[in-house]
Amino acid sequence: MRRPWKGLAKVADTASATPAETVPRMLNALSGDWREEVSPGLISALRGVCDTADQIPMFSDQRHPELDRLARESVGRPLALSLIECADRAMVAGLHGPAALEDAARRALDLRVCRGFRQMEEHYLRESNERRAYQLRQNLDAAASASDLGAWARRLTGIETGSRTAPQQKMDGIDDGAPL
Repeated sequence: MRRPWKGLAKVADTASATPAETVPRMLNALSGDWREEVSPGLISALRGVCDTADQIPMFSDQRHPELDRLARESVGRPLALSLIECADRAMVAGLHGPAALEDAARRALDLRVCRGFRQMEEHYLRESNERRAYQLRQNLDAAASASDLGAWARRLTGIETGSRTAPQQKMDGIDDGAPL
């Protein structure tokens, strides 16, 4: 598990954790994974494929040949492979252009969030107790519900410009901390 996910687990492990504290850490962990695994070239190629999705053959069992090439080039990068698979599914569902790319990115990020949460929960079940793992999962689920992965997907894919990292709130004063 990468360091940003460990930081998210540390914050979400506290009983007083709020989505305001956990969402920025979750988005930073997703951004780090995106930077590590999804290249700008892949996004550019997927954008081109999605823009021509309305010209895909009538038979939905035929995958766009460019997606197969991209998948071969992305071996060893699970988030990239997930993005390619989600793009294929979005185009089969009839989406094309930026809508298909956004849908694919949002679904790939959602899958990555689920994977990260499962990893953390399994770790806590092994190393701690069931009650603590349950509390962690509740806090993580609250963060996922409070986040807008669609907006984050638009930022990461370049559909919408904006900050690529979520600002983290630094708590350094005695009055900073969990609300009472």
